[in-house]
Amino acid sequence: VNAAPDARPAARSPAGFYGWWIVGLASLVGVLTGPGQSIGVSVFRQHLSDGLHLSDSAIATAYLVGTLLSSTLQPRIGRWVDQVGVRRASTAFGIAFALALAHMSMVRGVVWLAAGFFGIRLLGQGALSLTSTVAVMHWFDRRRGFALGLKMTLTMGGMSIVPILLAVAIDAWGWRIAWLAASAVIVLTAVPVSWFGYVNRPADMGQLPDGEPPVHVGQLGSAPPSLTRSTALRSTAFWVLAAVTATNSLLGTGLLFHQTNLLGEIGYSNAQAAAMFLPQAIGAVMGGLAFGWLADRAARPILPTVVALLLASTMLLGGTSTTFPAVLLYTVVLGMTMGGGAAVQSSLLPALFGVGHIGSISGTFALISVLASALGALTFSLGSIVFGGYRSASLWFTVLPLAVALLASLSRRHFAMETTSGRNHRTAGPPRPRN
Repeated sequence: VNAAPDARPAARSPAGFYGWWIVGLASLVGVLTGPGQSIGVSVFRQHLSDGLHLSDSAIATAYLVGTLLSSTLQPRIGRWVDQVGVRRASTAFGIAFALALAHMSMVRGVVWLAAGFFGIRLLGQGALSLTSTVAVMHWFDRRRGFALGLKMTLTMGGMSIVPILLAVAIDAWGWRIAWLAASAVIVLTAVPVSWFGYVNRPADMGQLPDGEPPVHVGQLGSAPPSLTRSTALRSTAFWVLAAVTATNSLLGTGLLFHQTNLLGEIGYSNAQAAAMFLPQAIGAVMGGLAFGWLADRAARPILPTVVALLLASTMLLGGTSTTFPAVLLYTVVLGMTMGGGAAVQSSLLPALFGVGHIGSISGTFALISVLASALGALTFSLGSIVFGGYRSASLWFTVLPLAVALLASLSRRHFAMETTSGRNHRTAGPPRPRN
């Protein structure tokens, strides 16, 4: 079931095409999910440990449980977004996310903390992030990779400021009031942006994807039909891309969550480790733009492999870097890996499976990604015990992305695109009837 048309006024952008406004607004909403992302939660980690008298492993376990439970609802969230549209869904999710952040200011004990993590992970990392990405997917076709790469770049660049602002709030008011401040920001920004700024589809404003005039679209021919979620799940491309994304989420989340621990092993203070989020943002900008641009071109089949190899390089650098230039390189490459991986995932899903059921497909994909990210913090906590430190764990975990890179390389033909009449046609999954 698709969302009902959303009547809106004429295009508001100077050039007439509202899609670029959607990119900007979706990027802003993506940044505002920061308190529910690993990069935001990591700032609270030590304060939660001290204030609630919990060990790092206890907090990581609560984070795991909350995130695992939240991930089970992602497919349903995706289906609901398809039904009601991103405008209504994002508004509802914004209100709920604000309440979940306010709830975090009241947590007591590990069970309550797990419940709090469930709320902010479900609504921040999950629901709001999903709707912001789906919003852009509907407004672009031939330039979708670049648009999504730009969105991911702006989001990750802006999100680099989130831990700094949260740290300032914690220092000024304490960690409980900082959660309330984050909640107030969501109410004042994400909610009105979603309701007054989002438009579900170009057709709701009498426009077409990419801002193409009707004569140009007619020359391109009709688009291939969209795949349902069940059909997408039977395709090799879905599961190979899922393996790449899951590995990125697992290890990337672990590195972000334990950044102060990993860099602390070579003498970095908490403040110095937090400052390295800025070069990560620069790397995310580079990766998001580069991989988004490449996703619209002939390089598409090898992009999942490249992302996995970048992740392997990140793990290697994380375990061997000791000098400032090496640490700087590590943080930039980590940012490139996360930004590039997000751009590749969000670009390939609609390119391979269409946008008719993209909320449902993306929701299922988010389930896999969130499950992996849920294990990230605990994986590194246990790895530090087994291998004798976070840097040693990073070195040993390099094996996993290398194996995934090999799988993606062997499966690259499943990401190839056939071009007919100037338009990209999808080849993933079983054959489909032609119009």
